[in-house]
Amino acid sequence: MKRHAVSVVMSLVAAVISGTVFVVALFEQFALVEMAASVTTALQVFFLSSAIGDLLEKKKETNRTRNSAVVLIAIFLVAFYLFRRYFH
Repeated sequence: MKRHAVSVVMSLVAAVISGTVFVVALFEQFALVEMAASVTTALQVFFLSSAIGDLLEKKKETNRTRNSAVVLIAIFLVAFYLFRRYFH
């Protein structure tokens, strides 16, 4: 049960980070980052709903592949934004 709660919180934080990158890129008018962040935010919300579903179904194990993808996608989005911002 605790693992699923950590998975839900991790997915929620990743979705918030993706949404924040989208809003910041929107204000700074980085069109390519905006597109990547909007797609990533939708993907992160999908992963969040999947993690909540696993929590409600009381599955025994968390989906490690999904958790890894959540973290990696968030890291790559932030890295892409920072690369675009400082090397533009």
